[in-house]
Amino acid sequence: MIGMEGKTLRSERLAYRLLAESDKPALRAILSDRAVTEPAGFLPAETDEAFDKFFAHLTQYNTALGIYLGDTLIGYIHVNRYRGGGEYAEKSCVDTGFVIGKAYQNCGYATETLRTLTAYLKQRFNFCFADCFLTNEPSRRVIERCGYRYVEDYTMHFRALGREETCHSYVY
Repeated sequence: MIGMEGKTLRSERLAYRLLAESDKPALRAILSDRAVTEPAGFLPAETDEAFDKFFAHLTQYNTALGIYLGDTLIGYIHVNRYRGGGEYAEKSCVDTGFVIGKAYQNCGYATETLRTLTAYLKQRFNFCFADCFLTNEPSRRVIERCGYRYVEDYTMHFRALGREETCHSYVY
């Protein structure tokens, strides 16, 4: 869907490629911290089997890119088809979500990643969306810094968290 098979995308400090089986241990370590996963709408996997299932779901459509600083996996960005209504109903749209490991937060990597991937995706799709929880100020700042404009707030139930959250939705 996003055309990254066999490709590596690069920005000033980072590289991006489809997540591979060899990335599982590093990704499992990044996603073992609730403070990292909860703002993204899920909790750390409790078992290896649960993580394997999560990883298989994440990578099944070749839309999850690892974010690499040198040879080190520092997070991932995931792209999903967006099926919106109104002016977006007949357009080709995607939605992105990103997770950066705790040790690499507040270094500008999320901004660099979202800018780079947005530029790539805009060559293939009419619109890119990015959403974040109302309470997730760091992600909101990244999304706005990358030129996304606010569309609306919506509330939905996040089964993995066991609660409803209100989210900001942005479009580029």
